[in-house]
Amino acid sequence: MSKTAENLFIRIVNWWDENFLSRPWLVVVLFLIAAGFTLQYTKNNLQFDTNTADMISTELPFQQNRIRLEKAFPQDVSTIILLVEGKTPEETADAVKLIGEKLRQNTTDIKAVHIPDEGEFFARNGLLYLDLEELEDLSAQLANAQPFIGRISENNSLGGLLDILGEALKASDEGFEIELNPLLEKIREAVVAATEDKPYRLSWQQLMLTRDEGLGVTKRFINITPVLNFEELLPAEKSIAAIDKVLAEVLQGDLANVSVRKTGEVVLEHEEMLTVGTGVSLASVASMILVSATLWVAYRSFKLMFATFVALTVGLIFSLGFATVAIGQLNLISIGFAVLFIGMGDAYSSHFCLRYRELILRGVSQRQALRETLTSTGSSLVLCAITAATGLYAFIPTNYSGVAELGIIAGTSMFIALATTFTILPALLKIMPLKPARRGKEKKGTSFLSSNWPLRYARPIRTVTVVLGLISVGLLCDITVDFNPINLRDPNTESVKTFKYLLQFEDTSPMTLASLAQSEAEVRAKKAAFEALPTVDKVVSVFDFIPENQDEKLAVISDLALIMGPQLDSFPPPTRENVDPQVIENFYQVLQVRAAAGENGVIKALDEALKRLRVRLESVDESTRQAILARLQDSILGPLPTTIANLRDSLQAHPIAMETLPQDLKNRWVSADGLYRLQIFPKKDLNDLENLREFILEAQKVDKNVTDVPVAYLESMNEAIKAFQQAFGIAFVATTVLLLVILRNLKDTLLVLLPLLLASLFTAASTVLLDISFNFANIIALPLLFGLGVDNGIHMAHRLHYLRSDDENLLSTSEAQGIFYGSLTTVFSFASLAFTTHQGTASMGMILTIGLLLTLICAMVVLPAFSTLRVSHRR
Repeated sequence: MSKTAENLFIRIVNWWDENFLSRPWLVVVLFLIAAGFTLQYTKNNLQFDTNTADMISTELPFQQNRIRLEKAFPQDVSTIILLVEGKTPEETADAVKLIGEKLRQNTTDIKAVHIPDEGEFFARNGLLYLDLEELEDLSAQLANAQPFIGRISENNSLGGLLDILGEALKASDEGFEIELNPLLEKIREAVVAATEDKPYRLSWQQLMLTRDEGLGVTKRFINITPVLNFEELLPAEKSIAAIDKVLAEVLQGDLANVSVRKTGEVVLEHEEMLTVGTGVSLASVASMILVSATLWVAYRSFKLMFATFVALTVGLIFSLGFATVAIGQLNLISIGFAVLFIGMGDAYSSHFCLRYRELILRGVSQRQALRETLTSTGSSLVLCAITAATGLYAFIPTNYSGVAELGIIAGTSMFIALATTFTILPALLKIMPLKPARRGKEKKGTSFLSSNWPLRYARPIRTVTVVLGLISVGLLCDITVDFNPINLRDPNTESVKTFKYLLQFEDTSPMTLASLAQSEAEVRAKKAAFEALPTVDKVVSVFDFIPENQDEKLAVISDLALIMGPQLDSFPPPTRENVDPQVIENFYQVLQVRAAAGENGVIKALDEALKRLRVRLESVDESTRQAILARLQDSILGPLPTTIANLRDSLQAHPIAMETLPQDLKNRWVSADGLYRLQIFPKKDLNDLENLREFILEAQKVDKNVTDVPVAYLESMNEAIKAFQQAFGIAFVATTVLLLVILRNLKDTLLVLLPLLLASLFTAASTVLLDISFNFANIIALPLLFGLGVDNGIHMAHRLHYLRSDDENLLSTSEAQGIFYGSLTTVFSFASLAFTTHQGTASMGMILTIGLLLTLICAMVVLPAFSTLRVSHRR
């Protein structure tokens, strides 16, 4: 700073002290009143945007492709996915039906419910979607079961079933219509459940059909479109609570063993906001505790600590007010600015308070100490605020709008922190003046902060720095980037665990791609091209819902309907008459004969189960005995009529054409303006980043406008990297120009920039050594370090400028102590983030902690070591 500018600044400070700070109570009261009104305004008007799609500029081509898809097919936007898994198809189907019915009754919190393959169309035509060979095998299996179905329809009771099985066992099960062992094993399970008073339902569908598990059988999806309120911190909170209430009502009794897990875009964002909010709140508390401990070590004064915290609190409230007026909302990244403000704002306050304390301990009067503190620290603090804000404002021109908003808020908050440091902080110090310690009571600083070793060992420090710099440059080649935001979230949340579970299977992966086509010919051409890719498992379009070989399949179904006969139309429910215990005894005697003949496996196990059941029946009264037998009969035969009814419906299939497809189904694959959607399924596990990248890049060779979630992830990361490069470049150039203009000294400018560049280099290298990938959250760390770390270089260069000799204890000065303790408070602010469960926030906290520590070391050790050539001439 020039002599003229310095004199002008001193005159401004004197005027400020005489006309403003001379009324400290008025200043404090006015600030507290203003803070109260600001807090109320913020509470009523600040909103939270948890929509991650808005974090990157919507003007970019890949965002336009996504918007085009969402406009054409809005049914899949902002949905909740329920994965329903039961042990049997019947359990799963009953749970899905009941959940769907209850959710549709809640029109306040639920906008729509869609259950794939639900309804009369799929119930009637489901067999047409089997392969012809698979349908023929099923037809043969059902034809073999026809005599059994006919006999059980004549006497649908436990006695009737056991009589049939007894006859089959006596005949050594030769010629029995259906495979005997699977049925006997199911009956054994039912007997064990009845003996132990546990619910059980035998699955006749698994016994009769070729597919007895998997997607569409024991795994079913329910897609829910919730009512969202983006003006609330948790837009989906009410909808998710409504879903949880329904699940609690449904998943009990016979359906208690059914598992329902939530995931999908909405739940992922909801749980992320919970973890981020909780993590930032805990981090803020931990930050305050750590900062308090650091300030106590630095100040040894509760008055200075209290004044600092009041100034910080008021500044934070004003910063939130600015965010409300300027942006109107906080996003998942900018919500962390509070921790940033605590660290940076405290650094300003600590420099001010340490200089004030130093002067008071020298015996300077209260008024003179405050005035000299303002004049001696003011110019460097102003420069720090400008350069820090410049580094943060560097994000504004980027397409990473989420970080751009953070830059606007955090950059401006630097000036707010500066303002409170020059106003309410000195006003509080006037009200609560620090009394000088008695002679002999003031302890000297630690050996680290009362020595001059960075100057004494300058040559080896420079040598080590150059060597480490070269090693770090070599490590930069191994930096990795994680573009999957799922990996940023808390891995222990239900939504993330379910999402990653679904990614393991080709037919359930939620990371599919979408391509749009204008005509049927284009659909078929793209489908063939996509399916030729080694990374693609299958491609689905509306035309896949028109089965192939319909004539042959309809003939098979017609023949099967004739074979099954009219008993399907009049199949009775299980009898309600009391079960005669003798039927258990008769069947047990048959099993005894087979077991005595050396039978092992299923028959022996069933024999043991029946033995325990007989003991249980003998030990209870008649009414309890009948209740146990009725429950056993119902658990075995209760599901059979539904299975027969479903079979009857499936034998009434009709030819399917585009015109006969349900309208709701067509709307999900053909838009109102005639766009066809192709859904591309991956062949590999997309939990692996390289598999995900390959899947996207290969698909883009077929259609450069391919879109959906995976593309949004990859392209958003590419934009984040561009934003990082752009912001880092802007911050570097702008900071350099500002330093040159203000310092008017090339050597001082280079000295200030040196620790920043070295710390950035060492931080990037440390991510390789610690196996930390750059991601959406932590990629902003290096530009932030440029804004946050420039202060240290400015303060140290400012002190070196007035250093008379390298024998003077540089590290014992108030500037060095301010750098040390101010940096520690900032480090502790971000270190607390490193322990949050949100992986993105934790990685950002980790990198910023490492970077700030390295910046501190570079400023206090490396910078003085490189400055000795200039200092040596002043001996």
